[in-house]
Amino acid sequence: MRLLLAILLSLPLLAGGGGTVAFKQHSFLAEVAVTPQETGKGLMYRQSLAKDRCMFFVYGEDGYRPIYMKNCLIALDVVWIDAEGRVVEFVERVPPCSPMRGEDCPTYGGLVPARHFVEFQAGTIKRLGLKKGDRLGWDLTLDDGRPVRGGAPLPKAKKR
Repeated sequence: MRLLLAILLSLPLLAGGGGTVAFKQHSFLAEVAVTPQETGKGLMYRQSLAKDRCMFFVYGEDGYRPIYMKNCLIALDVVWIDAEGRVVEFVERVPPCSPMRGEDCPTYGGLVPARHFVEFQAGTIKRLGLKKGDRLGWDLTLDDGRPVRGGAPLPKAKKR
């Protein structure tokens, strides 16, 4: 039993998976949030998010998915997409909400049913000219090895 515990403690912790999200010729390295714990935490407590990174929130069905920025330290751009990757809603430069506010943080977006949403560094939507109706593509792998792919076909994208 002690040997098993020692082996388990020596294994690296697995994140929620990862992969690529692309829009036109721009690709992003994506972290994936799937479980209620992962989707609830999102990008809380992060001090920065590189311009070529994002977090993709995976859901199995369409729903209204407002976000709030409790314990977020950085502003974000958030894009809600349908099952085909079509942008149905977005909010730019969502401001962080201080941990001092407790549960008193406003919500943003989630006014239109969406399958998934993606959080990017603030300014990404404007920088890429993303608009409602555009399509994103994704090729992700969950931490258990299952693939999650969809949206627009992924081009041979250059990192931005």
